Amino acid sequence: MTENKNTRNSPRRILEIIEAICTNPEAATAARLSQTLAIPAPTIYRWLDALSEERFIAPTASGHYVPGERFRDLILNSLQYEPKVTERRSLLRSLSEQLTETVSLSIPHGTKLIYFDRLESHWPFQVNLKVGAPLPLHCCASGKLYMATLEPKAAMGIFERISDKKSARNTITAKIAFAAELEQIRAVGYALDKEEWFNDMVGAAVPIYGETGALIACLSTHALTTRKSVVDMEKDMPLMLEVAQKLKACLNG
Repeated sequence: MTENKNTRNSPRRILEIIEAICTNPEAATAARLSQTLAIPAPTIYRWLDALSEERFIAPTASGHYVPGERFRDLILNSLQYEPKVTERRSLLRSLSEQLTETVSLSIPHGTKLIYFDRLESHWPFQVNLKVGAPLPLHCCASGKLYMATLEPKAAMGIFERISDKKSARNTITAKIAFAAELEQIRAVGYALDKEEWFNDMVGAAVPIYGETGALIACLSTHALTTRKSVVDMEKDMPLMLEVAQKLKACLNG
């Protein structure tokens, strides 16, 4: 006998609400969720309020609901236990050895981009960031790459709020220059850090996309200018893009 949706228990219905919000955010209004999931309006509003209060979801000014801070933290913490973690780490290790530099993975987390995993080289200079630490969006290669995947108006709005301080001698602080930088990144499909995050350090990042085409991670590397130049970083892009495709299968599977 097929189970009627209206008789399902509350925990299952709440999980269905969260799933609907994550898989189709454009339709995630109270009215649409009520209709799609066949949940009475008073009930859907009560559950949406409860989920918002617990920070599993968050309401927006447009009346839509999006995954909340607590839910995003749950997803982030679960990634270290993904089935293909050994394969992911072996790919990062191999890439680090071929580049002779540290390689890192960062993932979108709300409006932030955070360190997720890395394999370190044996060079004495390292960027001292712990897993879970946020990356600067306007000056490191991964941050700029992430910004380039956002809607241009939204990206520039973020830039205007965070670009008032220089991180290094070449940090881009002018709006027109940063907009041009994002256009360049979109055109070539990768991002470069030309001593914009730290003086005397260059970096590069390539994207890893999910099955829906959304950015799920950035694969990056960095080096002191005494070891590599920006030109050297560009020469490494084919290898990094190749590894990014292999990592896509790990992170999506």
